Amino acid sequence: MQTSSDKKKSLEGELSEFEEFSNFTDKAFDELDQAKVELEDKAVQIKEIASKSSEQFTGAIKMNSALKKKTDFLQELTSSLNTRNAELEKMNKELQKQKIENGNLTSDLRRNLEKVVLKEKELELQRDFLSRQVDEKTDELLKSEKLAVIGELASRMAHDLRNPLSIIKNVIEIMESKPKLKIEEKLQYYGKLRRAMNRMSHQVDDVLDFVRASDLKLQRYSILDLIISAKDNITIPNDVKIIVEEIDAKLNCDYRKIEAVFSNLMLNAVQAIGNKGEVNVRIMENSADIVVIVEDTGPGVPKELMNQIFDPLFTTKQLGTGLGLSICKNIVEQHGGNISLKNDPTTFMVRLPKNF
Repeated sequence: MQTSSDKKKSLEGELSEFEEFSNFTDKAFDELDQAKVELEDKAVQIKEIASKSSEQFTGAIKMNSALKKKTDFLQELTSSLNTRNAELEKMNKELQKQKIENGNLTSDLRRNLEKVVLKEKELELQRDFLSRQVDEKTDELLKSEKLAVIGELASRMAHDLRNPLSIIKNVIEIMESKPKLKIEEKLQYYGKLRRAMNRMSHQVDDVLDFVRASDLKLQRYSILDLIISAKDNITIPNDVKIIVEEIDAKLNCDYRKIEAVFSNLMLNAVQAIGNKGEVNVRIMENSADIVVIVEDTGPGVPKELMNQIFDPLFTTKQLGTGLGLSICKNIVEQHGGNISLKNDPTTFMVRLPKNF
């Protein structure tokens, strides 16, 4: 029989083994927990790796698809280039053939060019000969025209001067036959003499202004003063009013010549209205030009004569040289301007640059 002492030892032994087993079990559970945590971490890592692998696989598929498209495009491009290369080779052969033909044409052209050069020299000699003949004929024609103009002008002057000379002759004969004239009669006859001499002087001045080419004496003048001075130079009948718009501007011009232009235009206007009516002179300006308008209440110029009105020796009057408007046109153009005419009402428009 076991004693209590043996039982106690036996029980202590069992307790010691249980404690060892318990410690082992606790340790095993701890190791299992740790292994579980590690397994869970591994599972997460595996999932991440799987996800990345899936993305990389998807990317690889897309890249493969893109590469396939590029490969197909390169194959098509290669095929197209081969076709184009074949066409270029064909064209090159045609160009080589054309080059040979062009070489043959060049030789023909060179020979033809030599013929053309020789022909050009012949034509140049003929042209020079014809040019000399044309110049000679032109000189002859100009001389003939000048002589014709001089002849017509001389004839016109002889006709126009004959009337005032006849008046002067008649007045002198009357005054000689009546030595005792009253003062009123003398003044009347002197008036006739003065008008006849003024008419002759005017006609001679017209001719001289037409044939004489003098240089311009340019200075700066008031256009209003110039027009008023021109107005004062002409005889204005009692039943005629010349109204000058009082607008002023400065003009660089030859005073005497421009004054003669406006005197002539106003005198023509007075004569055109039959010594009864109104003549309006208006002045306009812009930054570059001065425009003077001379307008009258006359019947106007017949339409068929409008293009001739500024021609030398052309006149619609029974008296006069027909040079007045031609002289006006020459003077205005000499100043770099222009003059024009329109009807309804009869209006002469003179444009002159301010700083000619």
